[in-house]
Amino acid sequence: MEMWKLLLIPIIGFVIGYFTNYIAVKMLFYPRKKILGIQGVLPSRKKALARRISSVIMHVLPKEIRGLEKIPFVGEKIVVLVKSSIEKEINSLDNEKLEKIILTVVRKELGFITWMGGFLGFLIGLVQVLVIIL
Repeated sequence: MEMWKLLLIPIIGFVIGYFTNYIAVKMLFYPRKKILGIQGVLPSRKKALARRISSVIMHVLPKEIRGLEKIPFVGEKIVVLVKSSIEKEINSLDNEKLEKIILTVVRKELGFITWMGGFLGFLIGLVQVLVIIL
C-alpha cells in the first residue's frame, strides 16, 4: 500500500474522533427547543439538573452557612428555603443563560473532550496502520 494512504488513515481517524466529540458536546445544549422530538440534553433535563444542584448545594457553601441548619426551630426551614430558591432560580433561567453559566464553568473541559476524541481517533488509525503493515 502506498505510504500516503497509510498516513491518511490516522488523519481520517482524528477528524472522525474530533467531530464526533464536537457534535456530542454541542448536543448537550442544542437544539434548545424540541425539533422533531429531539432536544439538547441540558435543556430537556433542566428541572432534574436544578433539583440535583439544589440537593447538593449545602456541600459547596461555606461552613458558616451550612451551620444554619443547626439553628433550633428555624435552621432546617432556612436550608429548605435556600434549596428551593436555588432550584426555582435555575428553572427560571432561559436555556441560553443556562448554557452561558455552564460554559463559564466547563468550557476548557469540553474543549479537552473534543480534542481527546481526535487524539484517540488518531491512535486508533495508527493501530489500523500497524495491522495493515504487519
